[in-house]
Amino acid sequence: MKILFITDPGIVGGATRSLVDLTGALKARGCQCVVCTSKRTELNDELEAMEIQTIADGHMAAMEPKSPKRWKRPIKAVARRIQRMFNLPAAIRKIEREVNLNSFDLIHTNSARNDLGCLLARKYRIKHVVHIREFGQEDFDCCCYRMNYYRFLNRFTNRFIAISEAVRESWIRKGISSEKIVLIYNGVYSGDILPVEREKYEQNSLRLVMAGGICAAKGQNQAVEAIGLLPEKIRRQVTLDLMGWCDEKYCAALKRRVREMKLEKQVRFLGAFKSVHALLKDYQVALMCSRAEGFGRVTAEYLLAGLTVIASDTGANPELIEDEKNGLLYHYGNAGDLAQKIKRLFDDRALLARLALAGRAKAQKNYTIECNAERIFQLYQEIAG
Repeated sequence: MKILFITDPGIVGGATRSLVDLTGALKARGCQCVVCTSKRTELNDELEAMEIQTIADGHMAAMEPKSPKRWKRPIKAVARRIQRMFNLPAAIRKIEREVNLNSFDLIHTNSARNDLGCLLARKYRIKHVVHIREFGQEDFDCCCYRMNYYRFLNRFTNRFIAISEAVRESWIRKGISSEKIVLIYNGVYSGDILPVEREKYEQNSLRLVMAGGICAAKGQNQAVEAIGLLPEKIRRQVTLDLMGWCDEKYCAALKRRVREMKLEKQVRFLGAFKSVHALLKDYQVALMCSRAEGFGRVTAEYLLAGLTVIASDTGANPELIEDEKNGLLYHYGNAGDLAQKIKRLFDDRALLARLALAGRAKAQKNYTIECNAERIFQLYQEIAG
């Protein structure tokens, strides 16, 4: 089976890592994958090292986050629509020069923010799959540059893959046909994830981690506030490491708040890592504080590493984290509730260990790349007939 993948123009984040893992797993099943990126970046180098062809075609997205400055939004919308009138035809011509599109069995668009796959599917009558990996409006406050965008997606897409039930329901409300959306949870390559040694659950100190983009949507400010609310005796023995790329304005405000609360010894900003898999074994607890997480690839990584996860009760978090069974949920936006959950794990190490082991067992059963790739491959075969 020959598949053309369309990536999102932005390559930072879980969607891109999922694409790399998926194409690698499909290649092992005998599929021929070609990946179209917007620009040439280290993603192209990584895929080509896996002997997967890439094309940097320059395509633009159909959905993007709104400008934080309201007065810029209408100007940006008009400018983007005009740019896309010239950009998308040029991207199609670039792809046509590189490959014979009539030779492909399927187009797989890796993010519902992009409509290039719809245009190619319409022109060449190729079956088309769209991966819905986020909410769009609820998490990143996106706007659409194509009129009647959801109707357009519906018309030129054979199947949608939602990465959680929460995402599935959200896009059905937006107008995507419920009959076309299937639920397939994300999968993580777990081969290089080292599990936490059980002795760490009994240590006096408690090491917490948050990995992923440091931005308002991810809620690191709630974690910082929660650390500050811990009783002093406990706070001295708790640390929180923040890993990931930074929204500069948000990160500056967060660091300022850390200084105001005199938490410099408790909270560290470690920067971005290509992979956190080898680092997770050094922690006992992971926090997921997003306001609307579509799935939470990093949550699956935490679980596979044997960390106990405390997550907000929003988005897809309650699907991955069953409160009191394989982790703890707190009320989103309530730093006091989060602090209570942290204190509870600090005080009750038997609970900490029990939740961690239950979480790892659930992740090994449901959230590996092997499970994910097999279900997607079966869907391909169903669509291709």
